Amino acid sequence: MDQYPKLRKELIKHYLYVCKLDVESLKPGNISVYSGGKDLSVDDFLSSAKVSSEPITDPESSLGLRILNAITATHAAVHTNTNLGMVLLMAPLIHAKFKKRQEESIEDAITKVMSSTTINDAQNVYQAISVAKPGGMGEKSNQDISEEPTVTLLNTMEIASKWDLIAAQYSNNFDDIFNFGVPRYQALLKKWGDEKWATTGLFLSYLRYYPDSLIERKFGLLKAREISDMISALEMELCHSDSPSRYEAQLLEIDRQLKRNLINPGTTADLTAASIFAAGLI
Repeated sequence: MDQYPKLRKELIKHYLYVCKLDVESLKPGNISVYSGGKDLSVDDFLSSAKVSSEPITDPESSLGLRILNAITATHAAVHTNTNLGMVLLMAPLIHAKFKKRQEESIEDAITKVMSSTTINDAQNVYQAISVAKPGGMGEKSNQDISEEPTVTLLNTMEIASKWDLIAAQYSNNFDDIFNFGVPRYQALLKKWGDEKWATTGLFLSYLRYYPDSLIERKFGLLKAREISDMISALEMELCHSDSPSRYEAQLLEIDRQLKRNLINPGTTADLTAASIFAAGLI
C-alpha cells in the first residue's frame, strides 16, 4: 500500500512540470519547442515524462529499480533515449525526499542515499543504461556497462565521474546541483520572474563553467571546451541583462549551428533540469 500518497502526488506534479519546462525553454543544441531534431520531437519528451512519472516516484522502489523502471517505461513508449540523464539525476533526489526525516535537509538525505547504494542498484542502473542505449559511452577497462557490475552504484559512479558529469554528482553528493545550479536558478528567476528564461540562463551558465561531458565523450575535451568558450561572452551578457529575450535570435543561430554539426550539450540540459527539480524540493 502506498504510504506516501500526498508526497508522491506532489513529486509527480513537480517532475512533470520540470520535464515540460525543459522542452519549453531555449537550450541551444537540445530539442525544444523552438527547434526539434532529426529523429526526436517535443512530444517524445513529454510522453517520456508522462510514462516515467509513476515508476520514478514509486515510494516502495529501491534507487536502482526506480531508475530501471522509469527507463523501461520510457523505452516502451518512445523506443529511444530521451531522458536517461534526467532520470539518473532526479531519481536520487526523489529517493532522498522519501527517505529524509522531517528535520533533515535534502542535501543531508542525498548523502545518506549515496552512501547506502548497493551492487543490486548498480545492476539495475546498468540494465537501464542498456535499455536506453545512450550515445558516446565507449568501452572502459573497469566496471564497463557491458559487463556485470561487482561494486555498489556509488562505486561505479565514482569510477565514471572522471569522464561524466552526471556520475560526478553521485560521487560528490550532488554538490554542483545544490551549490551551483540551485542558487543560480533562484537568482535568475528572482531577477527576471520568468521560469523559461531562468532555465535558459542556467543552461548557459552550466555550459560556460562545466564543459559538457557528452560532447567530450563524442568529440573530445578540446571541442567541449571550445563550446564552453564560445558561449562564455553570451552567457555573461544575457545573465546580466534585464531583458534576456533580446538574445533569442542569437541563441537560435547557435542552436542551428550546433545541430548542423550534430553537437548536443545533453549533459548540460540534464544538470539544468535536475537543478530546477532540486530547487523545488528545497
